[in-house]
Amino acid sequence: MVIDIFYNIAMLLSLSIVYTTHNINPFKLHRGKNLLIGLAIGVVGILIMSRPFIYQEGLFFDSRSILIGISGMFFGAPATLLASLIMIIYRLMVGGSGVVTGLIVILSALIVGSIWHYWRYDEVTKGNTRIRGEFFLVGLVIHIAMLLALFFVPQHLFKSVFRVMVWPILLLYPLGTYLLSMLLMAQISQYRLSKQLDVSEGRFKQIFRDAPMGITVTDSLSGKSLEVNQRYLEIIGYSRAEYDAMTWMDITHTEDLYLDQKEVKQLYTGEINNYSLDKRYIRKDGRVVWVHMAVSRLEYTIDNRPLHLCMVSDITARKEWEEKLSYVYAHDPLTDLTNRVHFEEALRAADNARHYPLAVVTSDINGLKVVNDAFGTDVGDELLIELAEELKKVEQETAYTCSRIGGDAFAFILSQTSNDEVVAFIKTLHERLNPIRVRNIELTLSFGMGIKYDGFVTLDEVLKLAENDLNRSKLSENPSSRSRAVSTILSTLLEKNPREENHSRRVSELASRLGEYYGLSSKEIGELKTVGLLHDIGKIAIDETILNKEEELNAEEWEAIKRHPETGWRILSSAGEFGELATYVLTHHERYDGGGYPLGLKGEAIPLQARMIAIADAYDAMTTERPYRRAFSRKEAAQELKENASTQFDAHLARLFVERELQLVWEDL
Repeated sequence: MVIDIFYNIAMLLSLSIVYTTHNINPFKLHRGKNLLIGLAIGVVGILIMSRPFIYQEGLFFDSRSILIGISGMFFGAPATLLASLIMIIYRLMVGGSGVVTGLIVILSALIVGSIWHYWRYDEVTKGNTRIRGEFFLVGLVIHIAMLLALFFVPQHLFKSVFRVMVWPILLLYPLGTYLLSMLLMAQISQYRLSKQLDVSEGRFKQIFRDAPMGITVTDSLSGKSLEVNQRYLEIIGYSRAEYDAMTWMDITHTEDLYLDQKEVKQLYTGEINNYSLDKRYIRKDGRVVWVHMAVSRLEYTIDNRPLHLCMVSDITARKEWEEKLSYVYAHDPLTDLTNRVHFEEALRAADNARHYPLAVVTSDINGLKVVNDAFGTDVGDELLIELAEELKKVEQETAYTCSRIGGDAFAFILSQTSNDEVVAFIKTLHERLNPIRVRNIELTLSFGMGIKYDGFVTLDEVLKLAENDLNRSKLSENPSSRSRAVSTILSTLLEKNPREENHSRRVSELASRLGEYYGLSSKEIGELKTVGLLHDIGKIAIDETILNKEEELNAEEWEAIKRHPETGWRILSSAGEFGELATYVLTHHERYDGGGYPLGLKGEAIPLQARMIAIADAYDAMTTERPYRRAFSRKEAAQELKENASTQFDAHLARLFVERELQLVWEDL
């Protein structure tokens, strides 16, 4: 009997075969599949019922309860109902005393299995392993119902049948249900894993194919790509067929090849698992493309050859911006020479024994401030640009880098250079660069040097030595240089407006004679004569159309004219020898009553020489014809001077000028 029962249970394995061979989706069964599965299970049921354990003719036992219960649990009511109908028909055809019991067993197994499927099958499809404990319980419930169905066998057989079948029904049958359920659950898990792998593989293929970055799977030893996506081919500019005949080494920039090969070797020897770097590829069209590359060692191999995954992103645009930013960071925007930041970094980098003696040569332009004040910074910038072009030529010829380290300050770094060589270099610069010219303006450069022979001298000390040497040079060179600058400015002004030249000469003569009448020393008279020539030098910054305008000036133009004393002061104060004269130029339009400009000085707070220049300037202006008015006579001008004495002019100086220079009687005016 037990052998027949085990044989019956073994036949149930065919249900697993049905599950496998029909590629059944355990998560969703459509109507057609339900029909086929129901027929298949029904056929298996008939086979099982054809080899039962026969207790007596018409009363037999088999494993149809397990089959129907399992079918209900894993295939649901529709397929199991069809299979049950087939088995019911077959059982009715066989007949015998156990027909009612057999039908009850089929229906109870159908109901219990289907109910469990409705409420609990989703847990199976989710892979919940805790559900396994319910398999034996479901089998036990089904077969308790089977045991109760024995009450429908003939009464004279009940006790003997019950005694023989109770333990197989309550133990072997539930155990069979459990084992077959476990087998089907394992197949469901395998199916779910297979589908997950299919989804993952499909997703990976899609990611690999459509990724916005280039991806390759490469043989680490040969450098050949086994898989490559379209984006990678777009980055390198080759077709798949062309790249199949190449290795990644063939398209890598020679300067980046060594480091990349070193990293790959460490990768396949197991020293590292991954690395990343920025490197350059040479495209098919010859263009260089920068990429950021992330490389990882793959655990699986082909024929025991190591593989690696490489992901690349085109960062050419970013690199170009970085290069531009780096260039801007290290270069002066006006001259395109390297700037002070670069100079200091380069000097620190050169501060080691193999560069000693390490020299710094500094220079700046004498009188540039005078030019900026007179002509504006645009002219000064032109001069700096012109000088920078010459310094770049020196760079190319000597390999010494020149940096702009300040407004008009420049510096060279010379390594492994003796004192005599530095002196010779400065002499060459003197001869080559002095004077520097722009717009008929000539300026000179002064130079200083500092040398570091060993590590005991700091860079700050070297720079201080160069600065002190530069200052000593400027002491001897600057006065004459500034004088030349002032002379150039004055000449330029007079060229712009010839009328100013005659006016300045007349003011110079008138003021100097007034100084003689007043009793100034010969030195003071000489200064006064110079101030007379320079008193309107600030007009160099005024537009020629305003200076040469024949009509009366409007308010805006008059404001521009009124700024010339300040401009003149800035020009002259920049030149040391004109420093005191600059004050006279600044104040020559101040009024004695405090109503003048630009400072609003009053009375004797106005320098004496400035008060004298004011009288000479006003007299010459009145007695010179203008397009918009006639010239005053000597007497008319004298009357104006008297009328404005103590308001615009110093009364004592005005009377002295009228009586001595104009030979007129003050009281008669």
